[in-house]
Amino acid sequence: MTMPTSERSSPPGPLLPSVSIVEQTMRQARRAVAITLAGAALWTALLLVERIWSADELARAAERLATAHEVAGRLRVTEQQLWQAAQTASLTGDVGWIDRYDRLVDQVSQNVEHAALLAPMEVSDRYRRKTAEAAAEITRMRASALEALKSGAHESARALFDGERYGLNSRLLSEANEELTGASLAATRADLARLEQRSWLMSGGAVLLALVAGAVLWRRLSRGLDHTRGTLRDAEVHIQRMASSDLLTGLDNRAGLHDRMHARLARAGTGGEAVSVLMVDLDRFKPVNDRHGHMVGDMVLKEVARRLKLCLTPDDLRARYGGDEFVVVVPERAAPFSARATAERIVERLAEPMQFGDLSVSIGASVGIAQFPADAQTADELLRKADSALYRAKQGGRGLVHRYDPRRDEIMADRHTLEQEIREGIAAGQFVPYYQPIVGLERRNVSSMELLCRWRHPERGVLTPDKFIAVAENSGLIGPLTFALLRAACQDIERFPPHWRLSINVAPQQIENPELVAQLLAIVRESGVPATRFDVELTETALVNDTARARAVIMDLKKAGMTVTLDDFGTGYSSLSYLAEMTFDRIKIDRSFVRTIDKPQSAKIVDAIIGLSRSLGVDTVAEGVETELQASTLHQMGCRNAQGYLFGRPMPARDLDDRVALAKNTMTPQVRRRENAT
Repeated sequence: MTMPTSERSSPPGPLLPSVSIVEQTMRQARRAVAITLAGAALWTALLLVERIWSADELARAAERLATAHEVAGRLRVTEQQLWQAAQTASLTGDVGWIDRYDRLVDQVSQNVEHAALLAPMEVSDRYRRKTAEAAAEITRMRASALEALKSGAHESARALFDGERYGLNSRLLSEANEELTGASLAATRADLARLEQRSWLMSGGAVLLALVAGAVLWRRLSRGLDHTRGTLRDAEVHIQRMASSDLLTGLDNRAGLHDRMHARLARAGTGGEAVSVLMVDLDRFKPVNDRHGHMVGDMVLKEVARRLKLCLTPDDLRARYGGDEFVVVVPERAAPFSARATAERIVERLAEPMQFGDLSVSIGASVGIAQFPADAQTADELLRKADSALYRAKQGGRGLVHRYDPRRDEIMADRHTLEQEIREGIAAGQFVPYYQPIVGLERRNVSSMELLCRWRHPERGVLTPDKFIAVAENSGLIGPLTFALLRAACQDIERFPPHWRLSINVAPQQIENPELVAQLLAIVRESGVPATRFDVELTETALVNDTARARAVIMDLKKAGMTVTLDDFGTGYSSLSYLAEMTFDRIKIDRSFVRTIDKPQSAKIVDAIIGLSRSLGVDTVAEGVETELQASTLHQMGCRNAQGYLFGRPMPARDLDDRVALAKNTMTPQVRRRENAT
């Protein structure tokens, strides 16, 4: 990554924020939140306790006030009843009224005592001092009157009750009782008012204290947030560097590249300069990862970044765009420093072997070039067109440099149109199964059929796979196409003799689908055809892309009862290593060796493959057999099965008749019976 001079002069800091900064920030935030929550919880608890206590005190005060009212009322009524009982007893001399009079006297005493308890202590003391003599005298007079009544001296009793002294003392007691009850009512009212006032004061104090506490907490939180803001700013700087840099190579990543490209293009547009974008893709990098591991792959990427730096000036942009793709942005200069010359220099540098201890690794690179402003005006468009030029370079071979060609975009547009037609064709059932027999060379009997595909295009007629399979694989449509074809084949397999098996081709892209085996088995089980009648063919390319995933797929297929064939053997990177790591049931000898089997070199290769297969206990199938000479030569070498135009061309199920070698005795009657039935 290119940096200003001031930045290059100082050692770079770590890309990731340190754990201590993050932990410190989290601790400060947690502490501030904890203090706030604890303060709020404590204050809420205090307010709740105060409210409960105030409510209880107010309830008790109200109860005392109600009791005081009740006592005052009862005392008045009891005094009135006492006077009536005394008058009635003195007039009638009835013992019942005398007893009633005694009970009322007790009730009056109880009410007075109750009122004294509710009144202030000084009022109660004053009441007792004021009424002690009068109460004692009335008690003596009542006792005398009651004695007179009991002896029948009604007139004497009446004279006592109606006498001036009894009336004076009675009025004194009554006034004292009124004063006492009034004092108790006033005291309870004052107590209630005091409690209500205190409650309001407490509430006001609580609100005021809450405001003060809130201000203190806010100040503390503000100080904590200010400190946290500073630490987060530092972390943000590190994160921004991390977000725009590739941690492995130290170059810009995709995000950093886009930001710097926008600035560079804006400056170039203002100055009327031309800028070239170079899309660099490594060749043969995937086998390095597979053979030597990702650690060696990482070392290769670091070395690529170092060599790019040697090919460029400090002001040129360079970035790791993703995986094994790199992007370089350079000003368009005159030869020999033009963008093409720079690209060729990069290709030359990256083709040189890389030495890591005792390990030597050789890769290469292909480059696509697009220019601003001639080819595009924006960064995204420049990258897209550089990638289009790179695609053309990869198609032409390895280690090539290509400039963007507008005509190539037309080809890509045609590819997009074809992709959409494929998607619609799958939905419309335009892709139909064709079958090519695989025969035993000993008896020339058909043992299985390979499932192939034809596209009945509504405008272009029947298309062979070379016209659409590559687009289907690159667009992700190969999976739906394969499954649709397999469903149709499962219906056709009922036409075949029960000993015939069906070979299915699985594309390398499908291996990456974790649901591949489950989807295949679901279609097979839905049709009711045993899984043991199916053979899955995998190419070496599928094994190279993801060896571990391919091994898991093979094991799952074999557990389900299917067999697995290694297709196009001998044309990949490391066939022998895959034979050692994985268990295949059959090996298909590629047609390129069969076609030239009359040449000694090809014959030796085929013979070696057959011998290797025999030693591993694996069956062999030779592809592309077109002549009797080829068939007899293969049979003499020990090859057991073959496939090619000599035995039958790909054809739909309804045409599998006597043109299939030696199959007519077993198959044709069944086909005709089914056709007659339909």
